[in-house]
Amino acid sequence: MSGSNATSRRRFVAGAAGVAGAMAWASTRVQGAAAAGPWRVGCGRREITPPLDVGILMSSGLGRWAPFDGVRLPLHARAVVIDSAQSRVGLVALDLLGLAGDAVGGMEDFKRRVAAHAGDALKAEQIVLTSTHTHSGPETLALTDLWRGEPFGNWVKMLAERIGAALADAARSLQPCRLMAGSISGPGLSVNRRVKTARGIVFSGAVRPDDAVKTPEGPTDDQVRVAAFVDPSDRPLAILVNATAHPVYEMCIKQVSPDYPGEMASLLDERHPGATSLFFQGASGNINSPEVSTGPAAAQRHGRQLADLVDRALGDLRPVQGSQLALRWRQIELPARSIEGKPQEEPLRATLGAARLGDAAIVFLPGEPFVEIALAIREASPFDFTAVAGYAEGYIGYIPTDRALRNGGYETGPGRWSRVALGSEAIVRREAVELLKSLKDDS
Repeated sequence: MSGSNATSRRRFVAGAAGVAGAMAWASTRVQGAAAAGPWRVGCGRREITPPLDVGILMSSGLGRWAPFDGVRLPLHARAVVIDSAQSRVGLVALDLLGLAGDAVGGMEDFKRRVAAHAGDALKAEQIVLTSTHTHSGPETLALTDLWRGEPFGNWVKMLAERIGAALADAARSLQPCRLMAGSISGPGLSVNRRVKTARGIVFSGAVRPDDAVKTPEGPTDDQVRVAAFVDPSDRPLAILVNATAHPVYEMCIKQVSPDYPGEMASLLDERHPGATSLFFQGASGNINSPEVSTGPAAAQRHGRQLADLVDRALGDLRPVQGSQLALRWRQIELPARSIEGKPQEEPLRATLGAARLGDAAIVFLPGEPFVEIALAIREASPFDFTAVAGYAEGYIGYIPTDRALRNGGYETGPGRWSRVALGSEAIVRREAVELLKSLKDDS
């Protein structure tokens, strides 16, 4: 990182002195506030809770799902539409495990249906679909045969309609806004789940008392990155949160729930009346929350801790310079393996996206990228503020590092959840950075 970039990025880091609690926003003006901003922004939210027979993933390895027993909390599609004289972009955060093309009838077709339900608000190529990766949502990754049934197909039709309606609501509520951004450290909210032991790589939660534990295989990402669109009175209209940890507190518990991302978003919405909060899951292919399948109380605790961190960050955000608005896509091809693990001639095709918001950017990666990939992209980004979201657009399974592929373990498969081969890490990193540079060069 160059010295100038390092200095510039430090201006966006919120420390412990950030204003604590939602009430601080009411009495503290955001630094650098001005009367008007370069964009118009609107938000929408619609419920997308499935019927109970559109069930939960119980085992990816065995291809097993089960119907839900009930609904603990509903699932939502949360949308923000950003409009400028140059362009319009719609960002959607879904309380879902992810979206596989097979499950929704092809991603391109699905997005066209979403755009049609949004009326004339947006074109399909102006829409970004991301998932929070809650493991207590329906099995939408096509890892089982659930997607082949009529109930699932009917729900997918409703899903496209509800997402489109959320975007239409957002487009009808556009207001002048400025963008503020920053980050805050949240240590202890995640662990690198791949632990080296004498018997190989195991999940952190599966380490036995008699295991000779070496070290976690890689790092975590403790940064909580926050961007807020604020109106002329400095009230947030849209709060975008990017943090990194698998939402698995309620995994295999047969109650519909958005897990901790939904708990966080609901809390922030309550604390900031009139605002809509969107959670963009980070590159958490190898990053877990500290507990697995321990139930709602743990999800609520994590969501509250994360919401508290976001509120502290909100008190110390900085204005994002520039008024450029652009969304760009790039198709990539990754070396692939069959589900049996054999080399495959046909590459795995995937879509990367990046949105530019002045001198801030959000990168959208498919599947479940490892955290090292996001850290490298952020480090090489030409933008002062860069967030990296996984689980965007079509699901392609895990994207491990080459080191992980050599070390083995669940995330490396082979199986429907892990199809990429050696060399994929470098391609995703390179293409994402090139996409960011192309957006920056358009200044």
